[in-house]
Amino acid sequence: MRARFWFVASAGLNLILFAALILVAAWHVAPPRQDQSLPAPAPGPEETAPSETRTNSVLRYLNITWAQIQSTNLAAYIANLQALGCPKSTIRDIILAEVNQPFAHRRATEVVTPDQEWWKTESDPATARRAATQLRELETQRRGQVAALLRPLLGPNWETETDVAAWVESNYGLTGPNLGTLPPETKQALYDIATGAEDGTAGRGSRGRRPGPAAALQSEREKLQVWLTPLALNEYLLRYSSTAARLREDTRGVNYTPQQFQSLFAAIDPILLQPDYYYEGANPDLLGHQRMLQAQYEAALQQSLGADIYRALRLNQDPLYLSTTEVLRQAAIPTQDFAKLYEINLATQTELDRIRNDATMTADDKITALSTTRTEQQKAIQQLVGAEAFQRWLQTQSRP
Repeated sequence: MRARFWFVASAGLNLILFAALILVAAWHVAPPRQDQSLPAPAPGPEETAPSETRTNSVLRYLNITWAQIQSTNLAAYIANLQALGCPKSTIRDIILAEVNQPFAHRRATEVVTPDQEWWKTESDPATARRAATQLRELETQRRGQVAALLRPLLGPNWETETDVAAWVESNYGLTGPNLGTLPPETKQALYDIATGAEDGTAGRGSRGRRPGPAAALQSEREKLQVWLTPLALNEYLLRYSSTAARLREDTRGVNYTPQQFQSLFAAIDPILLQPDYYYEGANPDLLGHQRMLQAQYEAALQQSLGADIYRALRLNQDPLYLSTTEVLRQAAIPTQDFAKLYEINLATQTELDRIRNDATMTADDKITALSTTRTEQQKAIQQLVGAEAFQRWLQTQSRP
């Protein structure tokens, strides 16, 4: 009986200890909420408390940061991405971006392209050749580095046409020390502004005025000021603005220094931003203002270039002057007669234009006057160059 008593007592004590262990374990797995001020109500006689199953399982979270995955060693970078189970296409995109970024920066800042020499009215072939060589070398280096990294992962078709197009267009033509270092989002914004300005040049305003060109240019300048510092804005306008493009075209063949081109740009830019410069109506006041602006433009060119260079420039842009030069060569007329020959041709052309535009003359009167004017031209030329050279001149007039 005594042994039985101790056996029962020992079993009871073990049960008590086991129950205590279960309570302690339950407390650690699901601790009570601290914000509960009232205990949950006890179940009624008809209710049955839901049963709970608790375990002693412990979840462990891996505390991995992107800094632990990313690496300047791109081969190790790829291995880290693979270890995480990253898809191959995603790895390709990440590695392409990592390699392209420094090469894009080098392409934008190290290669001197012809458009960076904005003061030159004609593209320098030597600059273009050097730029093409540098770009090919950079592209060879870029493709070699990317291929060495991605070919083992993706095989020979590691680059797509989309990748190539994105790489080619990534700079939007903005290169050099001031514009090449702009962030990609700024380059995209400048590209959007430029294309938007081109789309906004059409339209006709009141009184026959065409506000399109001037209004679009003013709007473009305001938007550019939001994105660019004064230094970058100045270079952008000297390279890409319509004023700079017109100046280069209008003075093609002139050898400017950067300072000369920039000074002349500053003189004519305010003129070309005037809406009346582009007027196409018949209002006398506006036509007068337009002629005044055109005269200011020509005066600015002449002051900058000098009288002799300006005159030679304008003569070389005159179709009548050029045709007279060609006739002089074909007819073997002495060069000392060229100036007088040009004067005769210029006077003749002026009179022919006057006759054609004279609304008071009948058609028959115009025919007679035109014929008389051409006869007088031939007499003056024959008197100038002599009979033999005049016959050669007549042959040039009959050629198509």
